[in-house]
Amino acid sequence: MRLELIKKLDSRINPQIIQLGGIGLQIIVLTAFLSLKFLLNNNMGNVNEVDVLPLARQYADPTWIPHDWYLNQPPGYRFLFQSIVGKLVTAWGFLAASIIGRLVCYCLVATGLFLIGRRLGLNLVFLLLSVLLFIINPYQGAIAQEWIVGGLETKAIAYGFVLVGISWMLGGRYILAAFMFGAATSFHVLVGGWTCLAGLGWWALKQLHHGRGVGSIRQLAALAATYVIASAFAIPPVLHHLSVSKPTGSINASYIYVFLRLPHHLNPLSWGIEWLPGFLYLLILGVSVVMIRRQPKAKDSSVYDARLGLAGFTLMALVPFVLGVLIAPFDAQGQWLQYYPFRLGDVMLTLSTCLLFICALKQLLPPKAERAAIALSLVLLTSLATIQATEFQEQLTKIRQFPSQTQKSSLAWEEICFWIRQNTPKEARVISPPVEFVNFSWLSERATIAKYKLLPQNKAGLLDWYERLDDLSGDTNPWQLEPGEQPKKSKFRAALTNGYNHLGTEQVKALMDKYQANYFVTRSAHQLDLPIAYQNSEHILYTVSDAIALLK
Repeated sequence: MRLELIKKLDSRINPQIIQLGGIGLQIIVLTAFLSLKFLLNNNMGNVNEVDVLPLARQYADPTWIPHDWYLNQPPGYRFLFQSIVGKLVTAWGFLAASIIGRLVCYCLVATGLFLIGRRLGLNLVFLLLSVLLFIINPYQGAIAQEWIVGGLETKAIAYGFVLVGISWMLGGRYILAAFMFGAATSFHVLVGGWTCLAGLGWWALKQLHHGRGVGSIRQLAALAATYVIASAFAIPPVLHHLSVSKPTGSINASYIYVFLRLPHHLNPLSWGIEWLPGFLYLLILGVSVVMIRRQPKAKDSSVYDARLGLAGFTLMALVPFVLGVLIAPFDAQGQWLQYYPFRLGDVMLTLSTCLLFICALKQLLPPKAERAAIALSLVLLTSLATIQATEFQEQLTKIRQFPSQTQKSSLAWEEICFWIRQNTPKEARVISPPVEFVNFSWLSERATIAKYKLLPQNKAGLLDWYERLDDLSGDTNPWQLEPGEQPKKSKFRAALTNGYNHLGTEQVKALMDKYQANYFVTRSAHQLDLPIAYQNSEHILYTVSDAIALLK
């Protein structure tokens, strides 16, 4: 009797173990596929890691660069991220934290993609083909340059939770979906918040379609409670942001944020050719949905429902996008646009288009042709993976010399940063170029004044950032626009750099006095009547007599 019971249990457990093993293997393959392209690409280079990882380290170790204005900004919505990643950076360093953190993000994204692919009836080969179509786009987003897979930062983690949540939502597991959307919100308020609103709209339309009443109200209360609990880490910074009074000044913080720093993400009036791929994706999505709906045999299946459900969720995610476009001509100060209405819709449009396009093609193929398509796709994916593996090997070679040119770091720049770190007081402030050498703080471990890329996430900080950059540009007005001209960040950066490179001796002295700095680093061609603390072939570090005395 006992032997028979054991055999029955074994017959049930073994297939489950095999199934779990198969699921795990497919997620590993997806993670490896993403890692080949992204894992060693620009670690601490021209990505947001150069911004958020030093912030995380400073939060974990306030004694690291205690006098840097930017690194000591309040964490805001990044609290959870900085609490976790800051410890990792402090213990293992920036490169290891970047690689480990990216792997976690890619594994989370791969899990979400696998679960969504299973809902849509896509096997691993067709799912990989969909992912390839998605990541082949340099920005991944359709228009507003949004992305899901890339460097380690808050939204990279949040999108992983979002994708897992979408898979649960498509399967009718709404409580689990609400929890995932809440977890995403805890890491990134806007990614999780917009997803929650899109999901809520999708769910409400579904309830209306099925004519559900009281039960829906009870379920809504349960969903709301679950979401609020999971998003608990985001609630304090949101309340603080809403409660802080608007700082007084000649310019609004929201205007700075939207039009002077992030027009490529937030100002649709500044977009040009970027609109073309967006319309193309929308057209392909529409054609794919029509093709899916024309398959009557699949209309009663859960796969069919999931495919149309994903299309419906994408349309809900595009509602804020459309509203943002309509409001943009009237939102001259960026009061609405500052909340990234284009964020979620931008990536969901491309991702859903790639997934549903492959679903539509698969649906049209007869069994024999489908097997041939799988074989052809395998050849294509293997060939591209082999090419990418060669590039991965080259990236691995470069990363061994970290930091290098990938991190925008020449040998001469590393030398002067190393000299500063070894020969200046820990509390020293060094004035550095406002646009170039964003890596100054983490390479030199000394405080600086401000960087165009390093943007505070609070109203007072934005106004301070604006003033500091204005000071660093000297007599140049870096924000000046011609009548009717739309802001372009490339123009602002060029003006800031030009202004800094033409600062005179008296202007530099005034900057040193205002910001209590003892050093001024610039390119060697920038000649000033100040004592030289250090110089190499490309860069020069000026100082004042008091600092010279400290060095001696």
